[in-house]
Amino acid sequence: MPLKNYRWFIEYFSAEEGHLHGIRQVLYSKQTPFQSVDILELGSYGKALVLDGRIQSSGRDEFIYHETLVHPAMLAHPEPRRVFIVGGGEGATLREVLRHRSVQHALMVDIDQEVVARCREFLPEWHQGAFEDPRTELRYLDARKY
Repeated sequence: MPLKNYRWFIEYFSAEEGHLHGIRQVLYSKQTPFQSVDILELGSYGKALVLDGRIQSSGRDEFIYHETLVHPAMLAHPEPRRVFIVGGGEGATLREVLRHRSVQHALMVDIDQEVVARCREFLPEWHQGAFEDPRTELRYLDARKY
């Protein structure tokens, strides 16, 4: 298979092992006070949120991760009304929480306002408007201090 004219991103798993990803497009790249943030369009995985060099989610499979993260806990409760989300800057966890009609209020606390802002801008297909839902409250601080 010939190499395409990509830039490359290596996600390291250890000092001796990693995964090479072809970058089709860099949508956003910045160092915030908290972490390095990259939103990339990858050859095989679609859009990807990369924090400190590690893929957090990708368009190819983010729904699997977020549905599995949210629904077991939500279904274990007879009628969840108030939900607290720590992190989740891409908004997909919030999206899945808000699928439950019993939810009256979802508070998402994320330390990095820049991540949330850029995910709102570049990953609308992930959050699907969850940030604008009237049941949503966003706060930007270290959740350990909340």
